[in-house]
Amino acid sequence: MTDTLISDARIVRPSGTVTGGIAIEDGLITGVGPDVVDGHADADETVDAEGMVALPGVVDVHNHMHDDELFPEGIDFASETASAVAGGVTTVVELPTQTPVTDAESFRKKRAACEERAHVDFGLVAGNVENSDIDVESVIAEGTRDFKTFTADPYLADDRTIVELMVAVGEAGGKVRVHCETQGLLDHARAQIDGDDPEVYMDSRPLEAELDAINRMGRFAEYADCPLHVVHVSSGSGAREGARFVSRATVPVTLETCPHYLAFSKDDVAEKGPFLKVNPSLKSPEEVEQLWDAVQDGTIDLIASEHFPTYRENREQGWDDIWEPYAGLPSIETMLEFLVSEGVHTDRLSWPRLHELVCARPAREAGIYPQKGSLAVGSDADIVLLRDEAYTVAADELAYVGGWTPYEGRKWTARVDTVFVGGEAAARDHEVHSQEGDGEFLHRESMP
Repeated sequence: MTDTLISDARIVRPSGTVTGGIAIEDGLITGVGPDVVDGHADADETVDAEGMVALPGVVDVHNHMHDDELFPEGIDFASETASAVAGGVTTVVELPTQTPVTDAESFRKKRAACEERAHVDFGLVAGNVENSDIDVESVIAEGTRDFKTFTADPYLADDRTIVELMVAVGEAGGKVRVHCETQGLLDHARAQIDGDDPEVYMDSRPLEAELDAINRMGRFAEYADCPLHVVHVSSGSGAREGARFVSRATVPVTLETCPHYLAFSKDDVAEKGPFLKVNPSLKSPEEVEQLWDAVQDGTIDLIASEHFPTYRENREQGWDDIWEPYAGLPSIETMLEFLVSEGVHTDRLSWPRLHELVCARPAREAGIYPQKGSLAVGSDADIVLLRDEAYTVAADELAYVGGWTPYEGRKWTARVDTVFVGGEAAARDHEVHSQEGDGEFLHRESMP
């Protein structure tokens, strides 16, 4: 007996879109395509999609959602995974923020805390690695394949540490993620700045710092024979730098960017000030356009939110002193609507390309495809229905508890209508129906 039948949906596939239905039973997809409706008329519930687009639930592999030592009361894995599911993100792979997760004990502790609060299924990344004296294999055995390190403060690892980490992780079947900005260049740029206005922050993190670090980390990965994932590429030039290793390296290199680097440039900081403080910093309008080109042509492998939650009052402090608030933007709930409104609906992206960027490729890189990131028979019934609707973005219409969004006032044309997680309606119109503890930990195996 079919539990739920979604009918009259524009189903996005890797090869294109097709109008049809999706049948769900026991939390899994049991049928999909043009002829599904006829064979599942006995479904317990039928949801008429009325021509809305159906995508696999978004898989977000870069977000910061839980840190008891950093985030203020009210911001934790519960509040942030609720915001995620409201925006159509049905699987998250969460990264450490301030509190390191570099051994089996700390990994288990964080997993337990997140399991109690999760609205969606989740994985975890180990980090932030500042020295190589860690037992990589014991951490991998806990259910991760990813280790995060930095070439910049506040979690700067020196070159030898990064190489030693890469060697150990590569041998164990894992992947190293690197925040790529060279600290020496950041130090020099910062020393030239005398001021605390929001606009000076952009100049403190120059483009060249990203380019140099991407180049060096690509060489390190080749030397260490370790797969490399470059997080949050902020520029078209950075994407081109990384592409050299995609084509030439003997080991896999994947490139990630984030919505804010496609939505905003440094020219927007005069208006939005501290509400655009992010690391790496925003770049020129020309770099934004070149980054869009890299997303379109496949140079960028995937898009992730890099979600970082703060309350509005904390971020407001940056108007007086831009060095005061943490860098990072809340973006997990708005990511999909942005990419459809300003990507698909403006012909910058096709539906299949969007499917690859935020569903299929992230799931493959996380080692959870086709359980996640797919609308194939046998996949988890994590599904997003999107409707066409013209509206103005407003923070008070989001599930996010921080009270702000950098997209405030943007005119968009796509709205997340209904989000199914495991076949159950988990959110409608940004109203969350899932509960804390509904999500499960995804034990991700090392790569073959």
